[in-house]
Amino acid sequence: MALARLRSVQITLAAEAGPLRSLAPERACASTLVEVHERALAIAEASTRDALAEPLADGLCELALAQLDAFPGNLFWDLDLIAAAIVDQAAALAPALARACVVDRFERMAALQHLYGRRTPINFSYVHDFVYGFDWAKWVAREPSLHAAPPGPFSLSFLEYMQRRGHELLELIADDDSKYPTLDGDEPRNPFPFSRELEPEIRLHRELARRDLIPVPTWERDVGCRDWSTRWRIDFARRRIEVADELGLVRG
Repeated sequence: MALARLRSVQITLAAEAGPLRSLAPERACASTLVEVHERALAIAEASTRDALAEPLADGLCELALAQLDAFPGNLFWDLDLIAAAIVDQAAALAPALARACVVDRFERMAALQHLYGRRTPINFSYVHDFVYGFDWAKWVAREPSLHAAPPGPFSLSFLEYMQRRGHELLELIADDDSKYPTLDGDEPRNPFPFSRELEPEIRLHRELARRDLIPVPTWERDVGCRDWSTRWRIDFARRRIEVADELGLVRG
């Protein structure tokens, strides 16, 4: 049943949002949901794997469909490291608690898609800043208390922060903040100095991936692929603007 659900959602994604691109420098297409599911489960010991198979499949389907609904123009669809990180969090727990952990984390992430996407006045065009760690790196850099031992991307504390931050943004928008003003109609929000149209977005982020300037390489399948205790120290936000400027994508 789990694999059938994953395949069904994969067909929906491909039909409505294809091509399902990856930011991986060595491949064009994101891993399928079945591949993500199988590789993430391999992290857990056999005794825990059975307990996680169904909730992981359900969670991946819920998250992917939430992304599709909230960000219908989303361009990159890597979910490998997200699934691996959640299974890694759950794997140390007893089976019943592990199952609940997976359910909780995916429910939180799906809710974040709807909070930041087209269904609210925030109305960002893409989920890339969350999925690829720009939000995470900025959060850690701004919180000195996290510097010694930063929680990893997709940790519970980061997801809780993103929920709080979303509601802070809604308050700023309601007050017509200078950086986050109230927008007319369905106008997508872009608080950045560079273009986030389709082709510039693809070009910029592929170049960042080539230079290893994506904070969280979510196309990776190994939760130990980076040293998260130091990764955030790179000023990814500044470097992204600099690369966008090099490519002629900064708005005049």
